[in-house]
Amino acid sequence: MKRKIIMSVLLVVTVAHVSGAGPILFGSAAAKDGGHPQLTEQEKLRPCSECHQIETPEIYDEWYNSRHGLGMVKCYQCHGTYENMLTVPEKSTCGFCHNGALEKCPADKPCWQCHAVHTFKVKK
Repeated sequence: MKRKIIMSVLLVVTVAHVSGAGPILFGSAAAKDGGHPQLTEQEKLRPCSECHQIETPEIYDEWYNSRHGLGMVKCYQCHGTYENMLTVPEKSTCGFCHNGALEKCPADKPCWQCHAVHTFKVKK
């Protein structure tokens, strides 16, 4: 199975290169406004974790080993979809699952000012 996936990716890259379409691998396009790189429609169909496991392994590992990772909270649930992605989610997004915690926290501070991103352990 793994071999089939690798061969499929190599075939697509070769066809794209020969046809002049240019590179199509994850992160190949220039980042928009310093945020997430532009993605093809095909790349948007893949889970965020497939690319982030390779491109930003420290962020992937941080999420994967966190309560969010263990609870299978997906990237889009906090960061939005590709069409409305937020590199830094709005505090109100946390309230969908953590409304009780938001009521106890200072209203003038974002969650990550006191909690480490992804793990959300209290910063020391």
